[in-house]
Amino acid sequence: MRRVAVALVVILATQAVGAAAVQGPLDADAQSSNVQVATEPDRGTVDAATAQSSTIQKDIELHLTPSEPGSVDVVATYDIPDAVTALSVTLPSGAENVDSESFTQTPDGYEWDGTTNPATLQFTLPANQTASGSRGPTVQAGGDYSFVDTGEWALITVPQLRTGWSYRGPEGSVTITEDVTVAGEGSTGGEIAYLGPVEEYTQTANGQQFTLAVPEHASMVESSGEVLDALGAASSQLHVGARDDDVWFVAAPTSADWGVRGVEYGGNDAWVVADARIDRASNVWFHEYVHTRQSFSTAESGRWTMEAGAEYYAALLALQTDYVSFSAFETHISYGERDPWRDAILSQPSTWPVGANYVKGSLVWGAIDRRIRLVTNSTATMADVLYRLNQRSESVTNANVLAVVLEVSTPSVEERANQYTNTRETPEMWTRSQHADAFSTQPAHMNFEVQEYRVSGPFRNKTFAQPPTLYVGETVTVVGSVTNDGGQTGEYVATVGFEGDVLVETRGDLTSGETIEVALREEVGAAGTYNVTAGRTTATLDVRKPGNLSVSDLSVAESRVQPGSDVTTTVTLSNPNDVPATGPVAVTLDGEEIATVDASLAPGATVTRTLNVTLPEAGQYTLAAGDASVTVSAGNLGTGTGIPGFGIPVALLALLVAGLLARRFE
Repeated sequence: MRRVAVALVVILATQAVGAAAVQGPLDADAQSSNVQVATEPDRGTVDAATAQSSTIQKDIELHLTPSEPGSVDVVATYDIPDAVTALSVTLPSGAENVDSESFTQTPDGYEWDGTTNPATLQFTLPANQTASGSRGPTVQAGGDYSFVDTGEWALITVPQLRTGWSYRGPEGSVTITEDVTVAGEGSTGGEIAYLGPVEEYTQTANGQQFTLAVPEHASMVESSGEVLDALGAASSQLHVGARDDDVWFVAAPTSADWGVRGVEYGGNDAWVVADARIDRASNVWFHEYVHTRQSFSTAESGRWTMEAGAEYYAALLALQTDYVSFSAFETHISYGERDPWRDAILSQPSTWPVGANYVKGSLVWGAIDRRIRLVTNSTATMADVLYRLNQRSESVTNANVLAVVLEVSTPSVEERANQYTNTRETPEMWTRSQHADAFSTQPAHMNFEVQEYRVSGPFRNKTFAQPPTLYVGETVTVVGSVTNDGGQTGEYVATVGFEGDVLVETRGDLTSGETIEVALREEVGAAGTYNVTAGRTTATLDVRKPGNLSVSDLSVAESRVQPGSDVTTTVTLSNPNDVPATGPVAVTLDGEEIATVDASLAPGATVTRTLNVTLPEAGQYTLAAGDASVTVSAGNLGTGTGIPGFGIPVALLALLVAGLLARRFE
């Protein structure tokens, strides 16, 4: 008996939660993090038509509890594929009133019973959170909120459920996706949710879709259209990468005792108080939008950059989009010259008076920006620094910031940046004329827009509007346009790269306002992430290995032939997967490989392959391909008896006996 070993692969799913970024004129940071080391992400979406995996679907439904202000009810439902053999869930801290017929509590969380599907967990979770990050049942009354449940309505973070699972199959063949909904009236971007009556407004700009949720309980100073127009204008002006496809904002009712004026959470969700104005240098809408464009994390010494960059660009964007005058911009940024903020050492948070990273930080960021523009003739700015910081996977230190400043400018600018961030030295606010000298000329900026992805190869010939999942052996042609929407002539470079290597490249010069069409063609030869880049725009292409072919049938034209003759063999190859599949599939004779058959098949497709297999000598053989097999024989067939080992004399004797018997019974 042959023993088959089955590998049981255990994967812990990750749930990375971005730190909350808050904004208030002089408020301290409010941050929240819950990062787990694991193999598979516990957030995101999977294209069901192209995903090379089974998918655990996690649905989170949020319920307002008017009779119990300060808490919300949560229903988490898991739709579990057959490949999953075990699943565990760890609930957020403070969860209570847990109820489930499909999960059992253990010391480490809640374990699925293995049979109930879908499997559901219900629990109650404290919703109130202070600006300093405190939350729980004791945070029920008072103020200084960053998130709150009033009973009539709630503005909360979406609860994070850590999920782990075990499954049978190759590594990575089971993934997880999450959908978040509000029971009844409400709105959510997936990270923040508003529970209560609300209207949603949407607008698209620069490849981003902005959603603004306006609660019935919120009285906005600006109209929804004006806010969306402003966010779209900011999107067109801010060239720092890290642009999310979807950005969700909610106008927070002013009836709550907020400790901050706005919060960005999870990377692309934010709330802003409903009475926030656009025509202010301290533009909270812009501030929180800038936070959605900061994709890096920071070490302690680099912590100042988050709020400094957001506050500076909020004011600069308000100036560049004509919402404020230079005088208002100057007044706001110059606060960094004043006590007590001027004495802060930005790289040492322990020296900060409250709000120093906002106030002195924005002045320092702007002063470095102006110096970079002057020494490079506006071919580089601090936006280039932010763009490069966004490319880092490690936490950003102040030394990293200084190194990038040196990369884009000169040693003299880097030295000045060092003094401003590592000492108590404070720059002076620049004048209107100095601003004009540095900021009047906008550098070249290449904006890359992809029109379509043309995929060809053994599996399909199809055109996609969004980046498709590709498979090794396919060819993709990325068709798009590059526009220089900056103020100077510059060079564009469009590339397809993989693991640091440039595979395809096209380049040229564009004058201000000029557009050129580009097409980048590449046959993908390895699984992984390919980056299509032009200027500061990058589109990623996920390339996976195809699935494996199966043998659905194996047949022979004749099961017995003369020794040394061929057996005509037909192998039916099929693809039972929901992704493309390729071979080769080995054909064996008594366990020894004698040939291979191959094909490239779309999901559900079949094909036949015919080959001749030689049986070298008399005997019985097992012919196999994949999981299918058939028995064939070779023998002396000269007499037509078909009985191996019977020669001509024996055959004649058999015929004679048969004749005698026939006469006996006449």
